[in-house]
Amino acid sequence: MNHPTIGLANQTEDPGRVLGWVSYCGIESFGSVMVSLFWSFANSQFNLKQAKRSYGLMVATAQIGSIIGPTFVNWYGQSLGIPICYMVGASCMFTLQLTMWVFVKMFGVVEEEKVVEKTGDPKPKAGILEGIHLFMKHNYVKGIFAISCLFMVEVTIVDYTMKVLAREHFSTEFPCMPFDETTGEAMSCWDTETNSATGMSTDAAGSFTTFMGLFGQATNTLSFLLSFFGTSAIIRYLGLRTTLLLFPSICLIVIVTVRLYPTLNVVFAAMMILKANSYALNNPTKEMLYQPTSSNVKYKAKSWIDIFGARGSKALGSVVTNAFSTSAVELIDKGSLVGMCVASFLIWNATFMGKKFEEYQDTGYVVGKTGEDGDDDEGEYSEVDEGNEGLSKNVEMASQQNKAGDTSCAFYDDDELGAEEEGQSESDAGDDDEEDELKSPNQKHVVELV
Repeated sequence: MNHPTIGLANQTEDPGRVLGWVSYCGIESFGSVMVSLFWSFANSQFNLKQAKRSYGLMVATAQIGSIIGPTFVNWYGQSLGIPICYMVGASCMFTLQLTMWVFVKMFGVVEEEKVVEKTGDPKPKAGILEGIHLFMKHNYVKGIFAISCLFMVEVTIVDYTMKVLAREHFSTEFPCMPFDETTGEAMSCWDTETNSATGMSTDAAGSFTTFMGLFGQATNTLSFLLSFFGTSAIIRYLGLRTTLLLFPSICLIVIVTVRLYPTLNVVFAAMMILKANSYALNNPTKEMLYQPTSSNVKYKAKSWIDIFGARGSKALGSVVTNAFSTSAVELIDKGSLVGMCVASFLIWNATFMGKKFEEYQDTGYVVGKTGEDGDDDEGEYSEVDEGNEGLSKNVEMASQQNKAGDTSCAFYDDDELGAEEEGQSESDAGDDDEEDELKSPNQKHVVELV
């Protein structure tokens, strides 16, 4: 990063600066993979009751590091330089593996009960596209994708708007000049051939870095306070169904405010509210939506959603910002309309997902659960009309009791009943066995409710 040509010392803007692309892609990829794996691991370790009690505290604890990082940059960014700050942040990533190793050694891992196969045929192994298959098959998984990713379109638009306004502000305050008044030499941001500025001055870039550090401090401090004091209490008091509606409603209010008052201070506050509430409200609630799902959904589908879905949503937001990047006024005007449309859809989706979550929790339905034949066991629960709801619940209760095998309310296949249970003598039972051999397979498996 200290290289005079490809590093930060070169202030000339150029899309071919490879180091910037490598840095951005590396940070985005690492953040996506590690966060996705962490929450997948957490969802496999905690049940719904534990999640409501603990997820808010976990998010709050995570914000401590998010506060320390921007604070370090804000204090030492100009004195140490960006490359040194970058190296310090990268070095902290090595502690992740150590903390996870310590946790597993101290508490172990929760393993799901393995289903014993009655047939000798082995299950086919899930392929690399299993996550996409689960996403396409289940509307519930699509709803989780919408809650997890689509708000990134709004955040990307508002974030870019804030940076454009901040860039204009600091470029005006610390303009790029043909000659540096202190050194008498030409600034690196000034192009002598075109006799115009091609980037930000060193002072403007330093002030912009300090500004972004302040933004990180404010955002993560607010997120910490909301997560520590508010998240768990809000979820317990309002319930998950109502809490899901809070974040998209806040997004809609923020986007409308930015459209009406497009100043740097307003956009700064709007972006801080969006980021803080995405950490404190949206992240814990969307992770709880994975509770009534199978391990395949929690790991495979979730990985596709968090990695490719989130990056795709950012890319979609970048398409909007790139289309209107020529003017800050046009960006705010057109970008806010896109943001309001997305927020309105997310409010509808949150209503749908809250209803489905409570329904699945009440019935015990597991989204994406695999049966013994290797296919998704959709027969464990089915949505029926209200008129048949009582009959469906009775059959479901009898089915669950049937698994126990020791109740009088269970129903059995003919071949599971002994002679004494059927009220037959052993000789009569032998005659019946001969008749069963002449029956078709479908006739043999007629279920008799006892």
